[in-house]
Amino acid sequence: MRSLSSKVVVAVAIGVLVSGIAACTAKQKSKEASIPLSKEDAKALDEYRAEIEIGRNMAGRLLAYYGVVDDVKLDGYLNQVGNYVASYSDFPERKYMFGILKHESINAFACPGGYVLVTLGAIRAAKNEAELAAILGHEVAHVGKKHMYDELKKMKESELKKLSEQKASGNDKNYNAAKFRERPKVEETGAGAMLAKYLSGSSGASLNILQAAGAGMNLITEKGLGPELEKEADNEGVKYAIRAGYDPKGLTEYLSRLGKKQDKKLKNLSKTHPPVDTRLDNIALLLKSMDAGDIIGAQGVDRFNKFFKLLPKPEA
Repeated sequence: MRSLSSKVVVAVAIGVLVSGIAACTAKQKSKEASIPLSKEDAKALDEYRAEIEIGRNMAGRLLAYYGVVDDVKLDGYLNQVGNYVASYSDFPERKYMFGILKHESINAFACPGGYVLVTLGAIRAAKNEAELAAILGHEVAHVGKKHMYDELKKMKESELKKLSEQKASGNDKNYNAAKFRERPKVEETGAGAMLAKYLSGSSGASLNILQAAGAGMNLITEKGLGPELEKEADNEGVKYAIRAGYDPKGLTEYLSRLGKKQDKKLKNLSKTHPPVDTRLDNIALLLKSMDAGDIIGAQGVDRFNKFFKLLPKPEA
């Protein structure tokens, strides 16, 4: 059972993650009060609020289950790199919040609305900032392209309910997805309930925020988003990192090392993503089409090493 201080840290982390994006929503709400919105704009605003509410709920569950690395310098660096890459994405106007999960598995999670959480294990597996930038670029692409949100909107209410209640496979006591979909039961905020509790999806079914968040947890940890969306996130993430001035080989070199590992830390990443060789082949085709061999990008080794030294030691 977690200590009180640990719970407080997690609560603060959730608050910090939420506050940045919520501030953006508050500004939009203020503008809405003074400027009449068209039906199309009002619909887009409601969708954005629903996205944030689902993502907040999912991020809260992830942070509460895994725990959070509570370090201002580490958070500052991760958000600096992540938001820098995001500024070169196709969605620079979006707001992103990046956080570090206290877990040695190798994985990263993109929750709707802009919440991106990366495990300590995933960071430790990187060798330089270019690799980290490509990882964050992949997650930024998932959010910007609304991969998770659009998949949830396609589902009928019965599908959402079933997926949100579905138990995790396997018996890994250190990573029980069903358990963290249930614990903690993150409550909807009053604003979220009022503004976006039910949102009509393309299927005609109403999208319940809590059901959607539960279904999203299943997708993000068990089922995955599918090979086509992961391919798009890889390709777009690589493009964003290159535009930001990083070495084009960042994600290739990172994945190449992972492909050589036979490690239980990769179990859950492998379950939700295509095989590493497939991903590498797709990225190679992209880089060839971009003539990336002629692009000289930064690796950011020195700055990354300073960041790396601040990481907490792995727990026994």
